Amino acid sequence: MATGTDAGGTWNTTAGNKTVVATPALNDLIVVVHGMSGWASGDDSTITDNNAGGGGTYHKIGTATTPLSNGGGTAGALWISVRNALISSATSTTFTATNTGDTGGGLTVLRFSGMTRTGSQAVKQSIGESTQTENPPTITFSATTDTSNPVILAVMGEDNPPALTSPTGFTEADDTGWATPTTGIQVCWDDAGNTATLFSWSGGALTDHNEIGLELDTTTPPATALKDMIGAGIIPWAR
Repeated sequence: MATGTDAGGTWNTTAGNKTVVATPALNDLIVVVHGMSGWASGDDSTITDNNAGGGGTYHKIGTATTPLSNGGGTAGALWISVRNALISSATSTTFTATNTGDTGGGLTVLRFSGMTRTGSQAVKQSIGESTQTENPPTITFSATTDTSNPVILAVMGEDNPPALTSPTGFTEADDTGWATPTTGIQVCWDDAGNTATLFSWSGGALTDHNEIGLELDTTTPPATALKDMIGAGIIPWAR
């Protein structure tokens, strides 16, 4: 089973790049929720890191980039990025969201132990919903999540903070926001035990928002499984 840990978050009303400094464990898979207010066509947010072992590039899930109406009359966008390689050096690392065109925003860094897959191969499914008005927010995946897989969820809207309660069984990483324009972000995850398509927050008063969700894939890729079998002598003729 994969196990998630909140490595920290930075969200504020300052435009430009945001960073989180944390020390991941060896072989962690890093998953980053990032977003911005003031989004317009052509604006972007990209995640990188400077881990001493290298490999600090990410696969971005950008399905929630349609503008939503925030309290300040601007728009917001939300993404999840998954590291393309497991952490190879358990040393202090700066995780950076490089933002263009924003009026505020940030990132939440989650690290998952027990993962084999990385980048796009680590994503079982994802969903993004824009310009939503249900209150409290909900998000619906296209397929039922597997009980063995972690699920990461985030919602951005017009309250600071959103003051939302995470779906049952989920751990909250961030529930915060910024003032100009009034924007809020809530990020949560659950390591396992979910067999559902619909996930619902409770509390809060977000009436205009977008949300994004991702299910990780904890299965072992076939090539890795074969390599392990050869190494263990299960297929001795392949050595």
